[in-house]
Amino acid sequence: MRFLGMNDFAEIDRMTLYEYGLRMTAFRLRRADREYELHLQAWLNREIKAKKKSGKRKMVPVYGNFKQFFDYEKCINEILRPEEKSGMNTKGRGIFDLMKKQKERRERIGKL
Repeated sequence: MRFLGMNDFAEIDRMTLYEYGLRMTAFRLRRADREYELHLQAWLNREIKAKKKSGKRKMVPVYGNFKQFFDYEKCINEILRPEEKSGMNTKGRGIFDLMKKQKERRERIGKL
């Protein structure tokens, strides 16, 4: 439980799976914020140094804007909406599809 800063086994034992999921999502969001800060610092350092050649003597920045360097919104969306990731394994996708079909079936039965 090093990621969550929990040391009390009684507290860990009382934690539900839902609460664990929320805590892990919060931890991943904190890490994304930290990555953002680190990338922003690197961006500022880059502003001073990074240039590329354009033409014979002209030098231009390597990245036109910060989003090309680090896409914060994409990072957050990957954390908050993991089902939209293209890398979802086939077992997870199968379970997700089965749950969706069951929900639709229950809704149809309830309307009869």
